[in-house]
Amino acid sequence: MRAGSRRPKTRLRPALALGALLLSACDGPGAPTAPGVCWRDVAAPGAVRRFVALARDVATLDDCAAQLEAIHLMSGQAVAGAFQGYFIAADARQVSSSASRNGFRYPVFQPSQRREIDADLGALIKDRNGRAPSAGDIAVLRR
Repeated sequence: MRAGSRRPKTRLRPALALGALLLSACDGPGAPTAPGVCWRDVAAPGAVRRFVALARDVATLDDCAAQLEAIHLMSGQAVAGAFQGYFIAADARQVSSSASRNGFRYPVFQPSQRREIDADLGALIKDRNGRAPSAGDIAVLRR
């Protein structure tokens, strides 16, 4: 290229930016980021997915995951939610967390931890006559 000559314009950069934007949109909206709020992801058939505040003043992602696990135990159905920008899922296989809706899910609890938490949650549910424990009743302690 000679001095003073102009470089030909390319349309590649805008196309790449648009492609990246479209790919990020495939994952849907991000998880809510409000501090200390445990969210439940709800979607009625034919309706748009949305998050509903399940509990406030929740200390950790583990505590929110345990709250969602309680709902899973009571319903037997997979439950999804979020805490401070992270997605959480509780199903028959595991309780997991991910930075994106369809991203890699990291286990929140190991199998032995989950068994212990499930036993405690089961006792709380029984003590409350089949109702879910409140956020104030749940505090997951890591050992």
